[in-house]
Amino acid sequence: AMWNRPFYYSVLFCWTLVMLIEIRTGEELGRNLLKVPHCDHASEMLYCRGDDRYVVGFTRVTRQMCMWFVVVPKIGISIVLLWLGCEWLSATIEFESLVMNTVAMAFIVSIDEVLFEAILPQHHREDVENIDFLLDKPVADDELDAMLTKKEHSFRKSLIYILLALVFIVIYAEYFQDVLPNDIISLRDICTQLITATQQPFCNGWTWYLRGNPAAHECFPFPKQPIDLPPGEHIEA
Repeated sequence: AMWNRPFYYSVLFCWTLVMLIEIRTGEELGRNLLKVPHCDHASEMLYCRGDDRYVVGFTRVTRQMCMWFVVVPKIGISIVLLWLGCEWLSATIEFESLVMNTVAMAFIVSIDEVLFEAILPQHHREDVENIDFLLDKPVADDELDAMLTKKEHSFRKSLIYILLALVFIVIYAEYFQDVLPNDIISLRDICTQLITATQQPFCNGWTWYLRGNPAAHECFPFPKQPIDLPPGEHIEA
């Protein structure tokens, strides 16, 4: 299934985009944790207003634990899954297996959300949803210029991520993957012979239309001898 280079690159690019979401989520979480002001006591970290809870500060130990036990593992696991997913997709032989492998990897990526929804009680999930960061917004002389600058920075960062994804795909496919040969086009003849021998359809696309065509009899062969039915039974047309 991977002898076609554009198709192979497209599959790797789709999987890279999926994992890029996880990597960007971890990176944004780390930036938000670093933006939270410092506080000396744990009682000063939360600010409650009604049912909503806001994180307004972090102690030094809390910030380090969040970075090393949440952000770093999330980004590291995403990078490892990105690499292993590319290896697994590169080793896919048939298109049907490609679909099944894609579904399986999508399940692996969402396993944390499945565990969160299935194991934790409802009130704890609501507490997590109600917690948010409350950051000091810098005062700008011109709100419009500040907003445009922020949007420009966001678009520039997204462009950098896309370029890094494309560079990773080319470098991985050409130099680091150890499943396919360096010139995957050389597999074209072998794969074509295998597909022709094992996956050739019995019926062509026009068999249903060309009634009376000999191909229809080969596709849906009728019995040459009449079928003996028990007394009282008949075949309805």
